[in-house]
Amino acid sequence: MENIYEAFKKLDYFVVAHRGASAVAPENTLASFEEAISVGAHFIEMDIQATADGVPIVFHDKGLSRTTDGKGIASQLTFEELKKFDSGKWFGNEFAGERIPSLEEVLQFVNGRIFLNLELKNLGNNSQQNIAKILELIEKYNYCDKVIISSFYHEQLKIVKRLNSQIPIAPIRFPRDERLPSQLKQELDCQGFVCSIDELDQKIAEDARSNNIFIGVYSVDTEEQLDFVLSHNVKAIVTNLPGKILSILRNKYKAIV
Repeated sequence: MENIYEAFKKLDYFVVAHRGASAVAPENTLASFEEAISVGAHFIEMDIQATADGVPIVFHDKGLSRTTDGKGIASQLTFEELKKFDSGKWFGNEFAGERIPSLEEVLQFVNGRIFLNLELKNLGNNSQQNIAKILELIEKYNYCDKVIISSFYHEQLKIVKRLNSQIPIAPIRFPRDERLPSQLKQELDCQGFVCSIDELDQKIAEDARSNNIFIGVYSVDTEEQLDFVLSHNVKAIVTNLPGKILSILRNKYKAIV
């Protein structure tokens, strides 16, 4: 598999499957990730936090109740305890039996088939230790040039850069944070910048482009939303419907994707 930089030169756009193909399969599960791969997405975006026993897992919420049949706080339970909960049945009976995956399980599962965007959730007081474990796994599975790490928690991105300066990082814009991508680049040495579609404007887009910063926008699920982000020269399109967005890019825009 080529690296991100080679793909960047070759492709017109990157389609990033938000928590996998999360409109058609339960988010942050292997089923959702397999669906994203099968439709041809370029990246899977997934949320990373750590269990009480320090295992990096792929899970979005603090609490378990929205997307599993369990209760409690994910980071306060061990990985063995979390494995007891069903992570798919809430979405549809055909997904019953899906489990919260560890990051290592995901790296083994994707096996070089797709790029990854790891969004670091709040890793708590042990953030440096947890980030070190995450980076060890990325290095173990030879993913350093096939991954982008993003986060709302910019201090955690500084730790990533300190521990492995080669892995690209992309801060996610806080609501009402007026700093431009170039200002964050000065602070963090970031290669990318992520914002919501509601926050995207010409000033942000032009600043990113003129400072050679890769920009991604979430979540883009309709043709109208896609038209809007493409008018701002956005390269990375984060979507819950990767198959649909790829089809529009190919058929309407004749894009190389």
